[in-house]
Amino acid sequence: MRCFFRVEYEGSDYVGWQYQPNGPSIQAELERAFSTVVRENCKVVGAGRTDAGVHARAQGAHVDLPSGIDLCKCQLSVNALLPAAVAVYGMRKVADSFHARFSARRRRYRYYMMERKTPLWRRRAWMVFHTVNWERVRDNAQACVGTHDFSAFCRSSTDTENMVCTVEQAALERRGEVWVFSIQADRFVYTMVRSVVGTLVDIGRGRLTESFASILAARDRARVGETAPARGLVLDYVSYDEVA
Repeated sequence: MRCFFRVEYEGSDYVGWQYQPNGPSIQAELERAFSTVVRENCKVVGAGRTDAGVHARAQGAHVDLPSGIDLCKCQLSVNALLPAAVAVYGMRKVADSFHARFSARRRRYRYYMMERKTPLWRRRAWMVFHTVNWERVRDNAQACVGTHDFSAFCRSSTDTENMVCTVEQAALERRGEVWVFSIQADRFVYTMVRSVVGTLVDIGRGRLTESFASILAARDRARVGETAPARGLVLDYVSYDEVA
């Protein structure tokens, strides 16, 4: 029986979603918990492979479980076994053809930034101590929208060949003291969001004089700004046709 569920995690102490030999991963924690509950080996598949230190609010995932299992009790038991930084919710049965990664229609990321040192946000936001023209950042962010080749914003250590992504939304807003950059697309390439954010901030602080549109069109990694730190990034939501 294939089951869909969402995962929320605070990724500061993890090497990322996927198994890595150098530390604990979110995938390993989930598979350990599910396997313990159902007493057989379980493989968990996620919608995306977040990097070390990246967080998630509504990562999508699926797991195959024995038929007839009580999903409410299973969810409670899995959460009881998971560490405090990881939780599952919204478990439901789906078609056997459903796939958490390949059935996903769009993904939304949010990146959080602060302009002062604040201990309460130290693991969840980038402390930007430069003077930034945030209106310039907001204006340049609009150039992300549309179908573009984001190869300049992808780290070279990837085997992904297709660098074309269709961005539906890209916006910057202020929530109290926190600046939040939101971006939604059909897909993302490796480190794309962090590279986009770092480049926009470098434009806003005057370190880069080119517009984001010209940097994007050039497809030249050397013209991109710094990569923003992982701690500010959250995989906010993954959308599917089959589930809400």
